[in-house]
Amino acid sequence: FNRGKYKGRIFIAANHSTGNPQPKFADYHAHGFYTDDHGKTFKLSASVNIPGSNESTAALLPGDVLMMNSRNQQGDIRRRIVSLSEDGGTSWHTSYFDYTLPDPVNEGSILTIKHNTIAFCNAADTAKRDNLTLRISKDGGQQWDKAYTVDKSTPGYEGDFTAYSDLVKISDAIIGVLYERNHYREIVFKIVNIR
Repeated sequence: FNRGKYKGRIFIAANHSTGNPQPKFADYHAHGFYTDDHGKTFKLSASVNIPGSNESTAALLPGDVLMMNSRNQQGDIRRRIVSLSEDGGTSWHTSYFDYTLPDPVNEGSILTIKHNTIAFCNAADTAKRDNLTLRISKDGGQQWDKAYTVDKSTPGYEGDFTAYSDLVKISDAIIGVLYERNHYREIVFKIVNIR
């Protein structure tokens, strides 16, 4: 957290399983660790209340709101799970499926660009890991105003083409995307101009 009430807090998105393995990964839950003393001690956040939530990433929104974005390991709803916290990631006041963010049960990445503008990247396909898409929201993730295709397979390609990704802010107008490509044979870095 680089501003606001929780300035200096470090939040690490995480996940865990509870008890014995359950059908459709219902034992999986997203949560987080946070520290207010630069890592000397850590506390555990509450778990996201949607079974199967895991492989999460988080971004800070205005008003001290933390957004965590998770995949749905159950795969029954092929959309991203969004959870919001108003207490610095200690608990989640709401969690829901964002139906504007399709996902094939894959990792995604989120990044605060500035103030209320955030970027989200994932394989935006519900059938397979493909169609890597960078989305931009100017209202803290309520709507995704722009979408940029970073990479996708050509017709006839079999298997997963684009998969895990990570984002880096180069400037307010330029985002770097590092991602897996061509059935996990390549790691590619691509620059996307979002103006």
